[in-house]
Amino acid sequence: MNGPSRRRFLKGSAIAIAGLAGCSSLSGHPPADCSDEELVHESDANLNQAASWPSYQYDSANTGHNPEASGPKDDVEVAWRYPACTEAESGAVVHDGRVSAGGLVVDGQTGRAVGGEWDSHASTPTFDNGRVYVGAHDLLALDATTGERDWTFETDSDSGGLATPAVEDGTVYTRGQFDDPTIYAVDASNGEEIWRFEPDSEGRFPLAVADETVYSIDETSTIYAINATSGEEQWRRTPSADIKRSTPVIGDGILYLGTGEGDLLALDADDGSNVWRRSLGTGSVGPVAIADGTLFLPGQEKSLIALTASDGHEEWRRSVSATLSGPPVVADDIVYVVAGQTLYTFDASNGDEGWQFETREVLFGDYERGWVNSGLAVVDDLVYVATAPGDLYALQAQ
Repeated sequence: MNGPSRRRFLKGSAIAIAGLAGCSSLSGHPPADCSDEELVHESDANLNQAASWPSYQYDSANTGHNPEASGPKDDVEVAWRYPACTEAESGAVVHDGRVSAGGLVVDGQTGRAVGGEWDSHASTPTFDNGRVYVGAHDLLALDATTGERDWTFETDSDSGGLATPAVEDGTVYTRGQFDDPTIYAVDASNGEEIWRFEPDSEGRFPLAVADETVYSIDETSTIYAINATSGEEQWRRTPSADIKRSTPVIGDGILYLGTGEGDLLALDADDGSNVWRRSLGTGSVGPVAIADGTLFLPGQEKSLIALTASDGHEEWRRSVSATLSGPPVVADDIVYVVAGQTLYTFDASNGDEGWQFETREVLFGDYERGWVNSGLAVVDDLVYVATAPGDLYALQAQ
């Protein structure tokens, strides 16, 4: 999964969402009962078949940046909303005119379901070379067009599931969560195991792959660097910081890790040595996005922060009205970030706030779900947004 299962880790937790009304807000509406919901189709989304946002945070290095993509710069409207009416945990990915999220595949232009139907609690899928790879209880490979299953790789997990996969050079990399600490490398063509690596402890969050190295963090706050081809350990390091809830991000040979103490660590990706450490004074620091030499990261104290990637110098900091609940993504000099039910946008160069959009809450019996899942997809002046109650939105400029 993208992080630990929200059923286990976030159920019952509160996210403050005061004062989130925006230009496209649904605030003031009672929670919807989706039992009789159908596709809401206002217009076709103008999605090019070649447009791609293939994985969680765009790539295997978790940069959160697609240098070829653009998103809507002005106020947005819903082109369509597909209501899966299920408790979902994955973000959205875009491939071959399709969008995969929350256990299904839909047409990216019309929003109509075309296949899929895997476990909605599974991780954000990853697309590569005609297949969608899903970390569920086991690792699944699905035909990207039809959603039909091509192969299944069985893991040692009893209940924890798998983190979102990374695919590089014909190999799928993933890790177990909670009850299975194993890191797996699997042949993407046939589902055969290539190697496995056993860290000292289990982990919860996605791994990263860059420059033929796999990076993963366990519950002891140890970062492992593993040769992507052989599975041999290259180095490990346990910094004097709580990084066990960090998702590794790689950019220009530097490994970036947020800490539970409110710092951001920059380590040399080749050997784990210190490059710089920046105290941000915000409580825990969430995963970063990196674009054009700048890092963008959520601080716990309701703020979005931009730092120079090379030395950690603060470029700007902007307050928002709720705690940011997912990693940012960047496209065409716009930063997209989520707080609860609300999607915010900021100018990447100066932090000026742009448009907002608020998703709806859905009633499931005696409780409600409404937050946006980690894993936005930005392509072709569109934003695809997947939510916890299983809604999938296509947003376009008004």
